[in-house]
Amino acid sequence: MSTILVTGAAGLLGRFVVRELMAHGHHVRGLDRRAGDAHIDWHVGDVTSPELVQRAMAGADGVLHLAAIPNIWSGDGQTIMRVNLLGTYTVLDAAEAAGVGRVVFCSSDSVAGYTVREGRMLAPHYAPLDLDHPLLATDPYAISKVAGEDLVRAYALRGLSAVALRTVFVAYPEMAGEIVARARDPDRYRGPMVGGPSSAGGGPLHHHIDPRDLARAFRLAFELQMEPGAFERFYLSAQVTLSPEPTLDRLRRLHGGAVEIRDRDVYSRQPFAPLYDLSHAAEGLGFVAEHDQRHLLAGLPAFS
Repeated sequence: MSTILVTGAAGLLGRFVVRELMAHGHHVRGLDRRAGDAHIDWHVGDVTSPELVQRAMAGADGVLHLAAIPNIWSGDGQTIMRVNLLGTYTVLDAAEAAGVGRVVFCSSDSVAGYTVREGRMLAPHYAPLDLDHPLLATDPYAISKVAGEDLVRAYALRGLSAVALRTVFVAYPEMAGEIVARARDPDRYRGPMVGGPSSAGGGPLHHHIDPRDLARAFRLAFELQMEPGAFERFYLSAQVTLSPEPTLDRLRRLHGGAVEIRDRDVYSRQPFAPLYDLSHAAEGLGFVAEHDQRHLLAGLPAFS
């Protein structure tokens, strides 16, 4: 049985990750600004506190670093940079000092730059978008994830084994109403409109992932066989988007012919396949999403 520290363990994603780890026999510690409902060892405080993180890290076999300001609407640029970068540095420094073997970092597909218009979003160069695609982050949250990955890579060069999971918008149960509200009137949707914790996200293509799938990806990333000093990155998404239009139709409408389509077979097999190349996650992580939320949209005019 491994001992795993989960930062942000009381959050929307953290509760799913804790549950997944416990169900597979791992001993879990949680670090967050408040204690959650799970019956685990809790370390309460700020992830930027070296003393707190060091205490929580002692004796751990791995750390799943989820704690962060989760989007550009949850804090100003100064706050996002302080929490997301200083928090990540604090976690990595404590992990190295404690001899922790594995760090899994919650990154974001926003590193590719195609998520929020408010951040001066740039169109992708090609689809499916893979790990060779340039990182085009322009908003503070996305920039913090690019820099966070650089920090993780630096500590991998020092000997840690590390994984960065580039997840799309997480469709928590609490987000169902927002997802439906956006689908009913996408042109006028300005969420949160129906009590959700945030706006329905996923960028122009309405990407999403179920938190149960994402939690499983975090567990698989911890359990992945890796050599010391290795660093891996994976794009993660449900196998379909929540867009009313097939992916290639939507890209063409939004960007004309500017986005090169490098593998049309992907979109022939599944017209609503995501922008991101998921083959690396399937082959390297053993992860394929099992859930999606398109059933929420059944019967709506655009989804008939």
